[in-house]
Amino acid sequence: MSFKSKKMIASMVAAVVLLAGYIMYALGERAPAVGDLKSWAVAMLVFIGISVVAMIVIQILFHIAFAIGIAVKEEIATKEGERDEKKLRRIFDSETVEDERDKLVGLKSARIGYMIAGGGFITALVALLLDQSALVALHLVFGSFFIGSFAEGCAGVYHYERGIRNG
Repeated sequence: MSFKSKKMIASMVAAVVLLAGYIMYALGERAPAVGDLKSWAVAMLVFIGISVVAMIVIQILFHIAFAIGIAVKEEIATKEGERDEKKLRRIFDSETVEDERDKLVGLKSARIGYMIAGGGFITALVALLLDQSALVALHLVFGSFFIGSFAEGCAGVYHYERGIRNG
């Protein structure tokens, strides 16, 4: 499995954990009242902020672990004590550099994520049209962005592991 696939999977697992935390909060006793949209908006913004910080920390830790893994693997492959820093840097750079394939994978997977998020937004509008509460629409939008992001990650892993065609 490639470095980029592992990185996407780590992000997707973290996102699932954070969404599970939000769902437990929303269904718990400390959740705001159904009609209090301002409190729900604050709660969603707090969880979005937590997820941004968590994703940054996870990516930093993932890069550190990846660099350590390369160094350990190369040190085992060579004689002990003979570490070539330039070779390690070259391996790390070759794994993490973004090329045309990465851009194409990003575009194709982002398209899937945007389609799902847009569909969720339209679903929320339809829910409002059918006299559902604004809280239901708010949760539909929030959930659709999560599902879209998750589907984008799945599509990215699929394209990295199975290959991608241009066109």
